[in-house]
Amino acid sequence: MARRSVLVVTNLYPSASRPDFAPFNRQQFRALAELADVEIFGLVPRRIPGPLRSGIPRYEVFDGLEVFRPRFVTVPGAVALNAASVGASVTAHLAMRRAKGKRYDVVLGAYAYPDACGAILAAKAARLPVVVKCHGSDLNRVPEHLLARLQMEQLLPRAERVVCVSEKLAEAAQLLDVPEDRIDVVYNGIDRERFHPRDRDEARRALGLGDLGRIVLYVGHLADHKGAQDLFDASERLAQTHPDATVVFVGDGPLLATLQRSSRVRAVGRVPHERIATYLAACDVLSLPSWDEGMPNVVREAHACGRPVVATRVGGIPEAVYHEALGRLVPPSNPPALAEALAAQLDAAPISAERIVALAEVPSWEESAASLMASLERAITSRA
Repeated sequence: MARRSVLVVTNLYPSASRPDFAPFNRQQFRALAELADVEIFGLVPRRIPGPLRSGIPRYEVFDGLEVFRPRFVTVPGAVALNAASVGASVTAHLAMRRAKGKRYDVVLGAYAYPDACGAILAAKAARLPVVVKCHGSDLNRVPEHLLARLQMEQLLPRAERVVCVSEKLAEAAQLLDVPEDRIDVVYNGIDRERFHPRDRDEARRALGLGDLGRIVLYVGHLADHKGAQDLFDASERLAQTHPDATVVFVGDGPLLATLQRSSRVRAVGRVPHERIATYLAACDVLSLPSWDEGMPNVVREAHACGRPVVATRVGGIPEAVYHEALGRLVPPSNPPALAEALAAQLDAAPISAERIVALAEVPSWEESAASLMASLERAITSRA
């Protein structure tokens, strides 16, 4: 079989200036490039009113992949126009690439709205099959905007396949009128060379955390909807019962300054993605009290490092934390329940890292990319 040519359309892709942005797509598409010829249309919003220049190059080679940066016009307060704007921009760039002799077998739109909806419009105009990859908030939060939801209900069912990163997200896709028999669940993977069990004390020394007792780790965007404030509130209760435990926040966001002013927790800010593995090795438990999720990679990475997880019972998280050895689940927006679960996890009999890894069965990025490629192939052959 001839090697397939895949065009990826998404705003969730890194660049040389932001190499740590969207690491999940970076790693999956890099692995996909071992199985197919992959080209990226990395969407860049041009906000009106706003500066005409974004400082982002219109073309670069990143991780060995050609990355074009189509601009699309977006107006604050007019979210409903974004899919059409993306569609027009992608259509124009697609025509330019085809005029230069480039041919694609399938279009992959990663993030349902507006990226994938615009990709569907462009792909259908070009008579190309299209696959949509849904991540989490694109199906959990974006449909709360009525006009965006109406467009998603009209456009998503037109895709040949819809890929979801968890079973729970697949249910959300069906609520947007996507037929069940056209949905594929493809879990994101992890880099097994980076995320694996390591010595806890050695990791703490490497990070300068050797003075701490037990560590509860948070990794992610420091915002309310990610549960960062809930964990901060829970840390006060946890300190009363477990004064030797410290919550360490890794990430950036609107709550960073507040967390850094507190003497109760440690907030280290953003760190390179490769450094996350060291923090996971250093911790006793990862906590992710997010309000909505698809399938958070940091949970899978924690399990791959042999660390239990205390998280909220939302999205695909229960699919990952399905056994008591893998951690505990609590309702969202409930700091008292979160503090109680963290205390119980810290007091529980230790589980070996090797048992956690074996139970979690986290796929590698190569395995994840192979599953995604199978979905792309189904979309291509369905048009034959």
